[in-house]
Amino acid sequence: MVMVYRKDFLQGYEINDAELADFQASGYTTSYEEAEAGSRTPGGQNYTGNVEDQSQDPNRTLDEGIQQANLLFQFMPESVRNEFAKQWIEYGDTKLAQAATRQTAAWDKEFGYLKRDDGSFIMSELEAVTAKAAYRETLGEIGIADTSEFENQFEALIKGEVSADEFQQRIDTVWGAVKNNIPQVEQLFRERYNINSDTPTIFAALINPDIQDKLLRGDLETIAIGAEARAAGFNRSFTRFESLRKAGLTQDKARQVYQQADTFQSIGRQTGTGFDIATAEAAAIGDIDAQKQLSLLAAEGASMSSVQTGAAKKDGKVSGLLES
Repeated sequence: MVMVYRKDFLQGYEINDAELADFQASGYTTSYEEAEAGSRTPGGQNYTGNVEDQSQDPNRTLDEGIQQANLLFQFMPESVRNEFAKQWIEYGDTKLAQAATRQTAAWDKEFGYLKRDDGSFIMSELEAVTAKAAYRETLGEIGIADTSEFENQFEALIKGEVSADEFQQRIDTVWGAVKNNIPQVEQLFRERYNINSDTPTIFAALINPDIQDKLLRGDLETIAIGAEARAAGFNRSFTRFESLRKAGLTQDKARQVYQQADTFQSIGRQTGTGFDIATAEAAAIGDIDAQKQLSLLAAEGASMSSVQTGAAKKDGKVSGLLES
């Protein structure tokens, strides 16, 4: 494997040795220093000069320019290809024409999001189109066929330098945590993010960087804890579940806490000592006093159970329990 670079793409590609000749024919080099030096010339990634200083007397036709544009940049919108054709007529050089095209309103409308504040490029136009196609494919896998409404979000992802692989991982994470989980997780997820539509809308919402950041900070784990509580019939605030998560409560621990809570409630009613779910939650995250309270309650429950068992051994006659 070898890395190749070009002055308009300093990030480079890792390719097989067998592909090297083809890439070199397209202007790539194995020397980053050579590509970086060229990046400050017209057509380069870091070029900030005025290509008009290098214009030539045109002796070419518009048809030839369009032919060049369609040959080299078929993936670009027609408006940008037309601008390239005009610039090619002016300069007669692909790199100069491309650099000039990047200074036009047509290019800025379609690809302006690729340019950083310092004038450098996040990626090439072809890579941006490829990234968007990958985003669409990922959403298509979860049932979102029409992604036309998400173009602005796709561009925001690219501006945030979120790769297609990272986007796939985020979607996979949510699929595993939401769809492959108990139904209450999806219910709470919808409530948390005010999503009232169909299942694909849940994942479409993840294109929003704000939601992604929250998810990465642990919202999904918090929601899963809350879902276990709801499944067992307990309703608590998101803030409460979040504090429990931060204190170390996991979904597995939460399942134990809330599923056993009904037993403790029953014992509390029978013994008259009462039971508060907060005690079980506190015990699960290491509160010593809460753990002692649960131990006492469990002991009382065990004692009651043994009494009831003794009664059963006497043919159901309770009087047998009072004999010395």
